[in-house]
Amino acid sequence: MYIARDLNRDLYLFGDLPQRGKECWWAPAGLDGTYLRLDKSLYPEVTWDSEPLMVELATVTPS
Repeated sequence: MYIARDLNRDLYLFGDLPQRGKECWWAPAGLDGTYLRLDKSLYPEVTWDSEPLMVELATVTPS
């Protein structure tokens, strides 16, 4: 999974490596649920000028 920030500072989580457009990142598979918008305050080190950041999601088991 990857995190990327659009020019307007919105932050998104992508299932596959996104590609940079003129003002936003987009998922090559299209607009079919392959991305999720995240809180803008997360990952301040990810900017429009940076490349997508590869991340892993942890599974939390209820106790």
